[in-house]
Amino acid sequence: MRKYCLLFPLLVCFFAGLAQQKISGRVLDKETGDAISFASVVYGKGQGIITDTAGKFSFTLRRQIRQNDSLQVSAIGFRTEKISIKDVPGSGNIQLTQTGQLLQQVKVFASLKGDYRRFGYYRGWNVKNEGGEIGYIFELPRKKFQLGLVQVKINHNYDTCWLKLHLRDVAAGGLGLPENEVLKSETVLPATIQYGLVEFDLGWRHISLPTSRLYVGFELLRCGCSQSAAPSFFFMGNEEGQNFYKETEKEVWKRSGDYTIYIRMLVK
Repeated sequence: MRKYCLLFPLLVCFFAGLAQQKISGRVLDKETGDAISFASVVYGKGQGIITDTAGKFSFTLRRQIRQNDSLQVSAIGFRTEKISIKDVPGSGNIQLTQTGQLLQQVKVFASLKGDYRRFGYYRGWNVKNEGGEIGYIFELPRKKFQLGLVQVKINHNYDTCWLKLHLRDVAAGGLGLPENEVLKSETVLPATIQYGLVEFDLGWRHISLPTSRLYVGFELLRCGCSQSAAPSFFFMGNEEGQNFYKETEKEVWKRSGDYTIYIRMLVK
């Protein structure tokens, strides 16, 4: 009887392993053949990852592939493609076609200058599900614009962390602190990559501000399943700058005067 008790969990693990499948691929520019960095690859409901600097992505599908399973792949300046997930393990390459006109209208605003891959400063952030936020205030050339993507660099050792994006207007006078929420609906992203840029796709949402200053902040809702004895979550950056943050929803805003985290926005 004891032998059967030991054998049963082994069989469960074996068949569970068969039900999982690793999906890997690379996103390329159809015209030039160049890798497309930070393309969004969405699969399942609310699950997605970002390609690395070589255009590569990889994830584990925790069940057998179904006939109607698909990937939605998108990137700024390219047409969005929907591809059957069964076709990916074959060639592994996904090609996107340039739109042409969109690139001429897009402007990039970043909290830091230089190559994001060199940003190694760690800003620990262990406040979860208490309304705490950390972010940066951007000076924009106009009060009305369309916002495409918001990216932030993170490093953590959980399986998944859920981040909530906040966009707030900024007071014209006084201390110039973040005030009213600009987003009309909650924007939450499951961050499945442990190191690199996570991307909020706002689909060129129209934004209107009372001034030309915009606070872009992030709230850590929760994290799950860490294999580490010391689980941690960090926002990353470098260079001198100021973050605006509050530890909980009810606390007042504070400024950090050392280094700022890395945030990038694509605006038109």
